[in-house]
Amino acid sequence: MPDRTYSIGETSRQAKVSKHTLRYWEKALGGIIAPLRTQGGQRRYTLEHLLLLEEVKRLKQRGLSLAAIREELSQAMVLEKPHPDPVRLELLADFIAETVRTSVYRFFQGKKPD
Repeated sequence: MPDRTYSIGETSRQAKVSKHTLRYWEKALGGIIAPLRTQGGQRRYTLEHLLLLEEVKRLKQRGLSLAAIREELSQAMVLEKPHPDPVRLELLADFIAETVRTSVYRFFQGKKPD
């Protein structure tokens, strides 16, 4: 587990982007920025996320669209980590399991997914 995580508010202040922008980039970048989630579904960002957000901002300043940024960062991530880190895989598995549990719970409660 990461040593330090940051709430969306803390991340927003540190990255100097709005909380709305963070949520939008999370969706628009197709999983490139995938914050951890608490049991209650709150986003938690790591230092790695903050560095990634700085890269997104830099690429946006160069005039790239979010689609182009997604493509560029996806390629960079594949080249950077050809073999998945077991800790990251475990975090990803936990995230997926929690997402599925939340969706199933909401389905049976009659709530629409996020």
